[in-house]
Amino acid sequence: MVIGIAILLLAPFVVFLLPNFIANTIYFKAGSWFIFVSFGVYMVYAVAFIFLIAAFFVLYAMNMNKKSIVITIGLMILACTSFYIASLNYTMLSDDRITYRPLLSFQTYSYTWSEVDEAVFRSVHADDGNSEFDFKFDDDVVLTLTMNRLFMKFLPPIENRLSHEGVEVEKILIPKKE
Repeated sequence: MVIGIAILLLAPFVVFLLPNFIANTIYFKAGSWFIFVSFGVYMVYAVAFIFLIAAFFVLYAMNMNKKSIVITIGLMILACTSFYIASLNYTMLSDDRITYRPLLSFQTYSYTWSEVDEAVFRSVHADDGNSEFDFKFDDDVVLTLTMNRLFMKFLPPIENRLSHEGVEVEKILIPKKE
């Protein structure tokens, strides 16, 4: 029970720190600028923590009988599976390419900067949501990155790299909603 309560209290903090830490630990390599994870990854980590917390509470509530141990093992397997699936998602910007793996996918996509056909930055007022940056590649695949404060630090290097490849970033300012 104590372990379940401790995880319950720490989970909100860990859910916000763990995804980027794990993605940067696993996928960071020489020449990488940074590894980003999508918002959905945080939700999958939250679900994993819910399974983990539930496992300890079931074990406590059912007085550690055989049935509770089987249910706890099942919940632990679900938690581990959720952590694994969440750890697969990332977007990496590096000196020579853009590499990403969508959420709930086992396939990694990788494009060089020269394969970017179009780049669109849609700037939205902070009160109305998040700005987005779209990369459209040679094969008509579009990668949309949601902008946050961390990503905004990488906007000038992205624009410089695209300018070097002859791709101009189209900037669209979306007016504030009233």
